[in-house]
Amino acid sequence: MMGYRGRIVAVGIVIMFNILRYFYYHQYMGVKFEPSFFILTAIFLGFALLGGKQYDLAKFYAERDTLTNTYNRRVVEKMFNKRISNCESKKQKLAVILIDLNNFKEINDEFGHKTGDELLRFTADLLKKNAKKDDVIIRWGGDEFVHIIPNSEPGFEFDYIHTLNNELTHNEIPSMGASIGIAVFPDEGEDFDTLIQQADKAMYEWKSNFSQDKVPAGQNK
Repeated sequence: MMGYRGRIVAVGIVIMFNILRYFYYHQYMGVKFEPSFFILTAIFLGFALLGGKQYDLAKFYAERDTLTNTYNRRVVEKMFNKRISNCESKKQKLAVILIDLNNFKEINDEFGHKTGDELLRFTADLLKKNAKKDDVIIRWGGDEFVHIIPNSEPGFEFDYIHTLNNELTHNEIPSMGASIGIAVFPDEGEDFDTLIQQADKAMYEWKSNFSQDKVPAGQNK
């Protein structure tokens, strides 16, 4: 969701400026008050809202992956640190999940990049659909996603992996599921770099057991 900070700050500046303008010209200098004061104030507020909205839009899209509308890598540290601080204070677990779509290149080659893009969007939508309010979904790059889950429940891993792969493989978009690696704070690390490395290691162990390397025939749009 797009924030409002730019508009709030811009409107606040305009209001403060007009308060100062009123007191300086009409109270201190004794200039006769005219109704045009409100017209100018309204014009200033209009420009402030427009400029503030452009800032909010630029900030929103700078943090988003345009294809999947998930967050991009630029914000991962900020998002992680905010949530890890909350989990530490409440002595909660936090999971970092690395998701890599299986045989994505082969799907692109056989069905085309349009189908590959549809699969990426579909995967992002699945992750967002199953996410809780404070979860963070990030397109990590290419066909990889990161899912940060604060206050993760013990033993959630099996249900998460089963549900995601089941939904990925039972739809009309060609998919061979995903390789998934999970690392949990604080058991396997206390910072993002350590946790993502542990998740990456677990994910590649999963991939080494993924022996099927051909997209099933007959799966097409």
